[in-house]
Amino acid sequence: MKRYEYLEHTGDIGIRAYGDTLEELFINAAQGLLEAIADLSTVGTTTQIEIEVSAESLEELMVAWLDELNFRHEVEEIFFRTVEIREISEVPYRLAGVAYGEPVDFTKHVVYTEIKSITYHQLIVERTLENRWMAQVIFDL
Repeated sequence: MKRYEYLEHTGDIGIRAYGDTLEELFINAAQGLLEAIADLSTVGTTTQIEIEVSAESLEELMVAWLDELNFRHEVEEIFFRTVEIREISEVPYRLAGVAYGEPVDFTKHVVYTEIKSITYHQLIVERTLENRWMAQVIFDL
């Protein structure tokens, strides 16, 4: 099973993430975001950041989760390599997780792009006919 795929989108990057569970879907969407930003094989896991977000819907929770990861990356100057979900619930819509990475080091890290924001444009979070989860998210470059 593929975890995510990149979508062609004029001037932006889109991903479609998949998961057998909601937790797996949110992890795979995060990996798609992180791998769009940098070559993760150059990033260690010496730092961990706790992340908690809540929202009014699954779609808003997805944007809040990815947006917080991107925000922490930018503000705290950390490249994240992987994430872990400790708790996720649908009512209320809440997620608690941890992102693992290390401080930015441009002599070590290979950077691909800067993501300005996570958008609501063409946003989808749904169960498929195969009873799996799928999310589509566009990142503004």
